Amino acid sequence: MNGWVAAGPDASKPLPPRTTSCFSSPPVRHSSLASVLALLAGCGGTEPPPASSQIPPEGDALIVGRVLDGTLDPDTGLAEVAHASGWPISTSRGYLFATRDQGAGPYTVESPTGSFPTAEMKSQAGLAWALVQVPSPEGAEYRFLDAAGTGFSDPLSRHFAYSGIANQTRSFVLLGGPHLERWPGIGDAKLPPRTIRVLVPAASPTHTMYAMDGQNLFGPSPFGGWRLQDAAGPTTLVVGIDSTPDRIAEYTAVTDAVGGQPFGGKGIDYADFVEKTVRPFIQARYGATTHVGVMGSSLGGVISYVIKRRYPASYEFVASLSGTMGWGSIGSGFHNLTEIEAWAGLGSCPEGRFYVDSGGGPGSGCTDSDGDGIQDDTPDAADSYCENVQFRDTLSGLGCTRVDYAFSSGAPHQEAAWRGRSPAIFDLFEAN
Repeated sequence: MNGWVAAGPDASKPLPPRTTSCFSSPPVRHSSLASVLALLAGCGGTEPPPASSQIPPEGDALIVGRVLDGTLDPDTGLAEVAHASGWPISTSRGYLFATRDQGAGPYTVESPTGSFPTAEMKSQAGLAWALVQVPSPEGAEYRFLDAAGTGFSDPLSRHFAYSGIANQTRSFVLLGGPHLERWPGIGDAKLPPRTIRVLVPAASPTHTMYAMDGQNLFGPSPFGGWRLQDAAGPTTLVVGIDSTPDRIAEYTAVTDAVGGQPFGGKGIDYADFVEKTVRPFIQARYGATTHVGVMGSSLGGVISYVIKRRYPASYEFVASLSGTMGWGSIGSGFHNLTEIEAWAGLGSCPEGRFYVDSGGGPGSGCTDSDGDGIQDDTPDAADSYCENVQFRDTLSGLGCTRVDYAFSSGAPHQEAAWRGRSPAIFDLFEAN
């Protein structure tokens, strides 16, 4: 009954902790010295309540209670909260912080912004945790420290910002205004889980842009960052979908040969994942908007057009930056249906607005020397220039009247170049 009275006038009051009294039984006249010492050692002793009873039995704190009770493993518990209300958990007794106990404790949680006093964390069942009063949670940064004083951010915090160093992030209890949120562990039956990073505008969203390679979109990364928070308008929700080590396969609808080895071909599964898993997930948490777009670069541009082609009524805007539109005909003596040919086969243009661009240039001139129908055989052409010109012309030939094409002469195939072209893309999208 967890220490609660079942009936009577004081049934709503908790009983005091149970103690062992020195006078609860008559003295034993012939006790051994050992038994007497044992009795005295127990005098006034209080049995500590289980750790789980100190966790408020409410909301996602119940998940933490299950971990501490040993009925749920700690990694699963941390992931379940991150997939639900997010870390830290707001409770009636304060904010509940937790991290994996890696054996380097005791751990503490502190606020680099001075938003709350440093708190020691309890360690049990593979978790280090603490309940902390945070008087002003908005803008309150936090991090964990191990016994050596090494600080680390919470990789599962819902609210986060980039530190400016590589892809390192800072964790916050709560953020207001335009800010970033993350949802780890989003996958489906065919594709592995990955993190979804969301740029949340200060105002109610009117537009939603789904963008590929989410880990490169908002902060620095090993490949550079797009900083889409500087490109998106004040009412645009940007949903960055992280790519995985299986990026080539997920971002292509057909196989091609690279270095003599076949790659690709999971693009239809990925398009279904975006439409049937990611979109409902996002709409359930941030609301549905009237205007929806999809965008990406390189192979991310290819898969964006695959998504639009498979679900033409779902996305009114699609953008490809330096898209590898010749995928399917890259390998020598190898040819599968390229996105150029797939769109040509539609026969008519679906509703929407279409953006295509590239950097690089035509080199000595776009040619189709192998006669496979794709102008991708000029050795000194760069950044898929020829394939994107052919794709633009294919869209126009379908009767698409809202095609925006941009050429950035000599621009390299990299994030910094795509960052520079992104504001114009959002201007087009938000004009709808």
